[in-house]
Amino acid sequence: MTMASMPGLPTDAEAQRYAIRSYRMPAKVFHWLTVALVVVLVSSAVIAKQLNHGYWSDTLFMLHKTTGIITLAVVLMRLAYRIVQWWTTPPLSRPSRTFLHWLLYCVIVLIPLLGWAGISDFGSREIFPGFTLPAIWPEHAGYADALFTFHAYLAFGLLALVALHIGVATQDYMMRADPESRD
Repeated sequence: MTMASMPGLPTDAEAQRYAIRSYRMPAKVFHWLTVALVVVLVSSAVIAKQLNHGYWSDTLFMLHKTTGIITLAVVLMRLAYRIVQWWTTPPLSRPSRTFLHWLLYCVIVLIPLLGWAGISDFGSREIFPGFTLPAIWPEHAGYADALFTFHAYLAFGLLALVALHIGVATQDYMMRADPESRD
């Protein structure tokens, strides 16, 4: 009995479907740049919230807002690149697990938009001295707390999705094997 025919193990076709595919350099750069930006976003927000008030808290929140706008721009460029690649890539060579990727894109675009709406409502749109973001939500509409709460919960949801993404990528990497060597 071959390993491929053992119950519970993937067939050769399934292993091929979930095989790790190499990504082009722009996709890798966008991916790791996004990872670095998300690390800065999460750490600056958590530390600033723990400091509560003062110079360092304000500085970290300003860094958080600036990094959030940069992240939104990078992710939108990454999304545009991904869509162009999707249209120009033959269907059989497209990566699997697309639902998780698109869910990550949706969440990572929605989080900065909620934060931006929250700072627009709160009246704190300055991201660094001399540069203020345009309002995307009416100022003092009374929804800032709700927007910031949803922003935070969605950010922690993003961390759960990232953990799932890492787990799936690790599983795909562990399952990658030469079908000839599985006997």
